[in-house]
Amino acid sequence: IFFVAFFLDFFEIAFIIVPMIAPTALKLLTPVVGADAALIWFGIMLCVNMQTSFLHPPFGFALFYLRGVAPKEVKSSDIYWGAVPWIGLQAIMVAVVIAFPITVTGLLDAPTKVDLDKIKIEIPEIELPPPVLDFGQPKN
Repeated sequence: IFFVAFFLDFFEIAFIIVPMIAPTALKLLTPVVGADAALIWFGIMLCVNMQTSFLHPPFGFALFYLRGVAPKEVKSSDIYWGAVPWIGLQAIMVAVVIAFPITVTGLLDAPTKVDLDKIKIEIPEIELPPPVLDFGQPKN
């Protein structure tokens, strides 16, 4: 996904590539992290990788946004070189999530401390005055 993000945008990856590889990921990751956590871990890996796609050309939208607000004195090459350390941090994060899947799946088995049956959401009704439609005087 990291290398695919050099050529495809987030939306193309999310809507085209992910549905094609998710079943394979489920089969391959179930022995590693368990059936319940396989797709969760896979989703987090996708998110961490696709965060990186916002930082590198040609679809580095964060770079384009920064280019749009930066003064004219700042060159695009300066913005691209400034993103390199952040891409390195993202690569380290990908390595950490791969090496230690527990960082993603560690709290999945934690007991819930909130009784979901006792949660009640009350939305008060507010009576609004009827809208006044004034289209002005008719033109002759």
